[in-house]
Amino acid sequence: MKKTVLALVSSLVILVAFGMEAKAQIPKEGTTLQTWYYSGTFKALPMGQERLQMNYEMMGLVIGEGGTSKNIFHNASFHFLGALHAVKGEFEGGGFGVAVRPDGDKVFFTYKDIGKVGVGTTKGIWTIVGGAGKLAGIQGEGEYTCTDVRPAAEGTFQGYCPDKVHYKLP
Repeated sequence: MKKTVLALVSSLVILVAFGMEAKAQIPKEGTTLQTWYYSGTFKALPMGQERLQMNYEMMGLVIGEGGTSKNIFHNASFHFLGALHAVKGEFEGGGFGVAVRPDGDKVFFTYKDIGKVGVGTTKGIWTIVGGAGKLAGIQGEGEYTCTDVRPAAEGTFQGYCPDKVHYKLP
């Protein structure tokens, strides 16, 4: 009997020490604050003196307030494709994107924004339209304000977007 108990205790110790990984549960609903840091490239098509069409691709990373245990976007990378159309310097734009968490789970977004060409600040809204992995079926929305910084190279753009997102899992 002592050998059986000793074997069970030893197995439990080995399992705990080497076989189990502590994983934080994702809250079913929450509001998170984070900053998205981005870099991208664009193609612009001037349309006379008053109009401009621009298509762009951007990628970057997210740093979430509260770290991984409190923010589902913390340490995620992202990839967005978007476009804007400007008339007399004022634009409306939007696009689609995916954020990929360190564990491989994904969140899918659409977004719409407005701004002025050359001003460097854009305001907009996110809509979470789905996800993959543990985030399948996620929905939500949020607001952001992006600030462009001086580009590192011609034909590129860089900046950051602090935002607030509310989400809900099924």
